[in-house]
Amino acid sequence: MNAPRLSSLAATAGLVSMLVALTPAAIAETAWDQKAVTALAAEVAGSLKDLNITVKKNPQAQVGSPQRRAQYNARESLRLLVNVSQRLVSQLRSGEDKDATLPTFKRMQSLRRDAEDEGRKGQIPGPTLEKVVAMQALMDRLAPYYEEAPAAAVTP
Repeated sequence: MNAPRLSSLAATAGLVSMLVALTPAAIAETAWDQKAVTALAAEVAGSLKDLNITVKKNPQAQVGSPQRRAQYNARESLRLLVNVSQRLVSQLRSGEDKDATLPTFKRMQSLRRDAEDEGRKGQIPGPTLEKVVAMQALMDRLAPYYEEAPAAAVTP
């Protein structure tokens, strides 16, 4: 394996580990703000749409390789993620609240994890990885609105 490819793989591994470190579970709950949540959800949907276009332009791995299958699996998860993000924006714009949109947000998080898992198996070019990181940052800003407050301890 040549040196440029190793440094590219190292950079990819570093950025992917940053994504894992920024999981929403580490973020505290934020008070619900319909307008702010709707605006952030629209930014996420736009970022995902842009990422989807970029991913479609990426070079394909060798036919029959595990990386190629991983690329197609990641593309499918990303396609579904784009659709679900647009659904979330639609729900929020129509006035649906946290309780009504929570299942859609949870589905987005699940699809994001699926796409990330498959993306790690494939080869992600640097410019695409930068868009992944930007999209993740937006989702991390949206996540605190959907976090649940810790349940109060019940004393007997």
